[in-house]
Amino acid sequence: MGHETRMRAFSFETKEPETINWINNFDKDDCLLDIGANVGLYSLYAAYRKHSVISIEPDALNYALLNLNIRANNFSNFITPYSVAIHDKTKFSKFNISSYVWGGALNSFDNNIDFENKKFIPIHFQGVLGISLDKFLQMINVFPNHIKIDVDGNERLILEGAKDTLSNLNVKSLLVELNEKNLDYESTLDFIFTKGFTLVEKAHAEKYNEGKFSSLFNHIFKRLQ
Repeated sequence: MGHETRMRAFSFETKEPETINWINNFDKDDCLLDIGANVGLYSLYAAYRKHSVISIEPDALNYALLNLNIRANNFSNFITPYSVAIHDKTKFSKFNISSYVWGGALNSFDNNIDFENKKFIPIHFQGVLGISLDKFLQMINVFPNHIKIDVDGNERLILEGAKDTLSNLNVKSLLVELNEKNLDYESTLDFIFTKGFTLVEKAHAEKYNEGKFSSLFNHIFKRLQ
């Protein structure tokens, strides 16, 4: 299925060790919401650990491969995938694709702004339904205990549409990939703190210490007791 997909599989244990450790510490019967699941590496791992998973992936190629991976690993009873874009409100808009390959990333819903807050030129568009997380969870009538957000730029919009969700005490932790150089970085942290969470880890793999991804970190938040 292409170079990007192979690289994701080969680097599974080294690319985001903090994400694996985060999942390893879930309680029995906890549910994961994986926003920006891509081809499903971490959704699959959570399912392997016997957790139920809601996987969100709007990119058509990645969504197809996500479903193939779920079926190939016999995880259909653990993972439910949805091809929508979690947003701050409900609307149809363009999903702007930067590279149309299996396992591709760095795409954006309703704008062509990347993770560095820079404009990119899309090579393809998809029409996609955007929906707030509060509305989405209300409609599917499932509530997660842990939320992962990895969407390459629209994190703040997703959080703005999740005010009720984040205030719900059933949510025990969040993992959000954020760029510390973005102008809204500090205010995004403050927004999460106001919902009753504290930052317990900020990490990326050593290979990202230099280069254009050096300011990207996974931020793990846990709810204050």
